[in-house]
Amino acid sequence: MTLRILRIALFIIVPIILLMLFSGWIMEWLWLRELGYTDVFRVLKGTQVLLFTGALLVSAVYLLLNFRYLARLLRDSRLISMIAGSLNIAIPTDRQFKWMRNAFTALGLFIAFIFALAIMFRWDDALRFFYVQPFGAVDPVFGHEISFYMFQLPLLNLVQGSLTALFFFVTFLLAVIYFVTDMISARPGQGLQANPAALNHLKLNAALWLLMLAAGFFLSRYELLFREDGVVFGAGYTHVHIELPALWAASILTALLAVMLFLSRWMRLGKIMIATAALTALVLIFGRVLLPSAVQQFRVNPNELEVERPFIEHNIAMTRLAFGLDRVREVDYAADDTLRVDDIRNNQEVIENIRLWDHRLLIQTYRQLQEIRPYYQFNTIGIDRYTIDGQKQQVMLAGRELSPRLPEGSQSWLNRHLQYTHGFGVAMSPVNAVNRQGEPLMLARDLPPVTHPDIPIDNAAIYYGKISPGYFIVNTTTEELHYPSGDGNVYHHYTGRGGIAISSFLHKLLFAWELGDINILLSDYITPESRLQIWRGVQDRIGRISPFLQLDEDPYLVVHDGRLVWIQDAYTTSSKFPYSQPSRGINYMRNPVKVVVDAYDGTVTFYVIDENDPVIGIYQRIFPDMFVPADEAPYGLKEHFRYPVNLFEAQMEQYSRYHMTNPRVFYNDEDRWRRPFEMYGGRRQVMEPYYVLGHLPDSPGGDGSDGDGSGGDNSGKELEFMLISPFTPEGRNNMIAWMAARSDPEHYGELVIYRLPKDRLIFGPAQIESRIDQDPEISRQLALWDQRGSRVIRGNLLVVPIENSFMYVEPVFLLADRDDIPQLQRVIVALGDEISMQPTIQAAMIDLFGDEADFLGPEYVPVR
Repeated sequence: MTLRILRIALFIIVPIILLMLFSGWIMEWLWLRELGYTDVFRVLKGTQVLLFTGALLVSAVYLLLNFRYLARLLRDSRLISMIAGSLNIAIPTDRQFKWMRNAFTALGLFIAFIFALAIMFRWDDALRFFYVQPFGAVDPVFGHEISFYMFQLPLLNLVQGSLTALFFFVTFLLAVIYFVTDMISARPGQGLQANPAALNHLKLNAALWLLMLAAGFFLSRYELLFREDGVVFGAGYTHVHIELPALWAASILTALLAVMLFLSRWMRLGKIMIATAALTALVLIFGRVLLPSAVQQFRVNPNELEVERPFIEHNIAMTRLAFGLDRVREVDYAADDTLRVDDIRNNQEVIENIRLWDHRLLIQTYRQLQEIRPYYQFNTIGIDRYTIDGQKQQVMLAGRELSPRLPEGSQSWLNRHLQYTHGFGVAMSPVNAVNRQGEPLMLARDLPPVTHPDIPIDNAAIYYGKISPGYFIVNTTTEELHYPSGDGNVYHHYTGRGGIAISSFLHKLLFAWELGDINILLSDYITPESRLQIWRGVQDRIGRISPFLQLDEDPYLVVHDGRLVWIQDAYTTSSKFPYSQPSRGINYMRNPVKVVVDAYDGTVTFYVIDENDPVIGIYQRIFPDMFVPADEAPYGLKEHFRYPVNLFEAQMEQYSRYHMTNPRVFYNDEDRWRRPFEMYGGRRQVMEPYYVLGHLPDSPGGDGSDGDGSGGDNSGKELEFMLISPFTPEGRNNMIAWMAARSDPEHYGELVIYRLPKDRLIFGPAQIESRIDQDPEISRQLALWDQRGSRVIRGNLLVVPIENSFMYVEPVFLLADRDDIPQLQRVIVALGDEISMQPTIQAAMIDLFGDEADFLGPEYVPVR
């Protein structure tokens, strides 16, 4: 009877324990199966299991062999009685050995488990090691392929460091135990007294530790290429000529010492070992501390440029390669001070697409005018381009997502998880147009959505977005709130494929356990056709499928083929590119993948746009069914790909110094640049890169001819979407250059730097801001508005290249003290020495050029 009860208990308890241990993995597998990425689960979890198992076996065998041998040597020692006495435990003499052996076994298994647990989370290093891809470049010191440092060295360091720690721990523990039990002792006048077996046991483990230490010195040679204590990042003169030989010598001497220690059980090698250990210590002290300092002081510092020149060249070349700066095309830009009316006429479309709305203020306006209900929320603004009425138009848009904070009266479980399940629609407006109240003209607005005919939205529901408040269960017996309409609501049953099917009681049990919500198990609203939607955030979904990719901070919403989709830029990064200067902890960065997430059904597609990136090449080999070539992406979708701001900022940061390719100029820091400053909301800040629709001065014209950077007739050119930003010299405010990153499919990813003349002043953003502040009429008007209960906010200053010159544009907003709706009140335009503040750019052009400039297009027509 007792055995039967035990069996029944085990039948119940074991599944519960397994569910507790593996419920997270089971849910993750079900989720990935619905998305079609079970290979990701199989490879990643399989690699973790293999690493854990391998590390556990190696460490457990090593530890148990040592501890079992230790227990055998301690059979007659007083260790057990000492431990039992300290714990106040009475252990019979005939059972003490068995107790000790079991205790050592448990200790060994516990240490092995911790050791394996630490190793298993380094799955990415293991995958990169075994699927290594060549870079086609070598380091300048050792001549190794770059892939060795990025893909193989991290795992070698992991293995060496882990085994060194393990061997040292066991050696130290054995030494302590043997000394405590007097099996090894050193007393004054008696020398070293030792049990031969115990001493040999200790020597063997110490020899293993020394071998790993020798391997560490050997691998440390490669770490010299990542040193930060020289004139540039990477190995310098002292590292290569002094420390490198010292590490070689230390590695060889330590390995010899390990071999001698092992052989000393049969041979008398005590004096030789002491001499070798002393020599190793001297090599490390002199070769890594004293001699490098002396050489640096007396050889390098007095002749630094001459001595360090080759290493400066290495640093310049490798940094430019690692951040893609070797592909930057440099063009001279004339930057004339004057624009003619004909120039304005030839660039009419460019001027009509200059962004006036500031994203930080527009989001406030959208929230006030378009959130409509308290359970909706706009998160961030995206900037993109669409073809509207046959013309490319730059727009700003945001998704009306479900707020994570429902109204207080709607906090029931039914509302939070079954009825309020999704957001609905978008707010979209041109970047440059306002109505008579100074508010944006809307291309998409309201509920039900009203959109421009050229931007149809057939399915406006947003189940997956930036905001992901918990989990939802869709397609239940209760209807979901679709959107408000008049005095009532429109309801909806989900028909997509997003989510995990709740097709059985076991699924309910699993989800209730994992989500900590028993209502999933008890609710009658849930049917076998219901689906559980979890991990609904765009970045959360992508991160769980591809944890080896770094994600841009700003996924953006796109209207494509009547559906709403999110586009997320994904990066491959590393901190192990030799000689490359780190930027925010990384010294290699690429943007090889665009990830597209459907806002309705949550499907995730990875498009590879840079097949030349070796890092993404590794993951294409590991997951052959995961990535889709960019050529297979719909062209209409590719038209919405844009160069990412995070990558552009990292490249700008590096290019501000690494445009200097002459070692002497670089060493003297003669021509360092920086991103300019601007005023925003009365505060000085670093200018943000910004998207424009415009013409590159040297891009092909309408006749297919190439320009030379000197401007020309742009009337035949198609507008191009690009990300741009000016540069100013370090410590100065005048403009010295500007950079553009092209985004349209034909030229995606091309970087162009336009160098300005150095023989005359070209106003930078901060100088234009100062000239605006000094204009008496503008200052008087701004001060007057500030005194009338309103707050004046000057938006982003944009520097827009026009022909071979620049137009500076800064919007002025008013924010009433009693109102949270910013109004676009004026536009400040600066051309050369002339400044004008008018209600529109068109009015400013007429003010600056006269009636000849009265040809700009009419106000954008809002959706009715």
